[in-house]
Amino acid sequence: MATTKATRGMSEAKYLTAPQAAAYLGIKLNYFYKLTSGHKIPFYNPTGRKILIKVSELDAWIERARVSTDEELEQVIG
Repeated sequence: MATTKATRGMSEAKYLTAPQAAAYLGIKLNYFYKLTSGHKIPFYNPTGRKILIKVSELDAWIERARVSTDEELEQVIG
């Protein structure tokens, strides 16, 4: 995820809209909606229409998707 002036401002916000969250992740909005409709990503829907994403939960979701290096896996097997 590249940090730009726009994404720095987003990371300071408490909640992001769907377009902002998609930009934050660097993915297309359609794919973001696919993630939310499949309940693959945490979100809030207070009005029944507008999707909001808590930045801290989005960051935690990203961190849970970490892939271990080969060296880390070898140490576990080890």
